[in-house]
Amino acid sequence: MNHQFQDHHDEHEIQMLSIQSEAKEWEERLSLINEEISFYRDILNSALKENVTVSINKENSKYLKDELQAINKVNEAHLSSFFDYKNKLEGLKECDDVQCENFYLKDHLIFKEKLIQHFRTFRALKILILKYLKMSFS
Repeated sequence: MNHQFQDHHDEHEIQMLSIQSEAKEWEERLSLINEEISFYRDILNSALKENVTVSINKENSKYLKDELQAINKVNEAHLSSFFDYKNKLEGLKECDDVQCENFYLKDHLIFKEKLIQHFRTFRALKILILKYLKMSFS
């Protein structure tokens, strides 16, 4: 749902489009994180000795796998919360006063902050994994 703000959109419509756009982005990012976690786990558990050699000491590998497992649980919780949030967001369409809109906007901003922190934490873990992994392709 890629919307452009038009001159005929009022403030409420612009706010709705903005919130919907951010929500769609969050859903995509949370789903992608699931895929990335699976990918990194596969690398750390890699048995692809023919084409790829992964070098990492066992202590670092165990630590990174534990961190991936922990962040995966957090991501799953955020994804579940997101779907609840997305359903709740439908109520914003019914708002006809500023107080109602502010209620949804406050929830949106709180959820946004939680997700931004989660995305930062995952990005830091990915950087750590990339620092520890040494791969060679034959």
